[in-house]
Amino acid sequence: CNHFFGVTPLPRPSFLCHSMAMAAPALQSPTESPCKRRQLLEGREGVGELTPAPSFLRLTDAGSQWGELYQPTVPRPTPRGEGALRVVLFVSMPWGMTVLHALQRYEEVHPNRLTVVGVATDDPVDPAAKISVRKRLWSEVPSEQWSDLKAQVVEACMAIGIPCYTGAVKTEYFRAMYRAWAPDVLLMHCFGQKLDSFLFDRPPFGAYNLHPSDLSQGLGVGPRPFHDAMERGLGTMPLVLHRVAEEIDRGAVVGASPPVNIQLPDGSYPTSVVKFMEKVGSTAAWMSVQLVEEVLDRKGQGQQGCVERIDFSSVMPESIKKILLLPATNGGKEGYRLPDHPSLGRN
Repeated sequence: CNHFFGVTPLPRPSFLCHSMAMAAPALQSPTESPCKRRQLLEGREGVGELTPAPSFLRLTDAGSQWGELYQPTVPRPTPRGEGALRVVLFVSMPWGMTVLHALQRYEEVHPNRLTVVGVATDDPVDPAAKISVRKRLWSEVPSEQWSDLKAQVVEACMAIGIPCYTGAVKTEYFRAMYRAWAPDVLLMHCFGQKLDSFLFDRPPFGAYNLHPSDLSQGLGVGPRPFHDAMERGLGTMPLVLHRVAEEIDRGAVVGASPPVNIQLPDGSYPTSVVKFMEKVGSTAAWMSVQLVEEVLDRKGQGQQGCVERIDFSSVMPESIKKILLLPATNGGKEGYRLPDHPSLGRN
């Protein structure tokens, strides 16, 4: 459910939105934008109980080209260490949300080690947005669900207390925001804009993207990796972590998940590309947390620079590898849920 919120109290959990002519730090003054009000789904996985309901600003500016900046007005309730790793996420759709929720949990367990400082996400609803909706996974999702999927990312960010931006990232408007966020690491998953060197070179510990396909073999480059896998008759494929570069999906591969079975028990393929992503993307949260651990190790040793290599197959437990090799299904995604990374402190 989508939810751009009014000031009248709503049933818990809920948000308040104040649309005001107020500038975000170091940014141009936004124009006033009216808020619509909708209710938040009760019990959505990963969102949980929200107390109290936070308020935020919905800020628009011509410099964003499209979309808005959603800025919380309530500070985070949990103190963050001054030396914590600053992470920026460019994520969208449910699979990008798994990364956000995993790092939110990591921050709760290790508040002095990591803080997510900002999120940019797709805006599939704004016709001015240039995010290739007709080529990417958005085209596999009914368009009437697009607004809700965008809203899920926004509401999760407001619940955490971090800004969420839905506009163009290769603009001076966003560059000012990005400088203020001062990321140590940038991590992308299911994000629809091509980046420039200002964005991917700025974080001292690197910029990374998660992509479903074996990029080290030149497979599945671009927005249709699952179609490529079917055309090649592949039975398995990994989720790959690679560095972000000027050319899409051409950055150096850092590591790959163990093989993921993408075929049904009879050897055919799921009827929907979404089912492919539900299974292959199930490793995204685990891999994101492992990347954070690797970066924190470098930081603790006084090093900077990108992580060059992670052998995910050696660090993932055998129980996860067995789950990944089970046949795919056309049913619900519950069977694809993996145990959490051990550093999240729950399973």
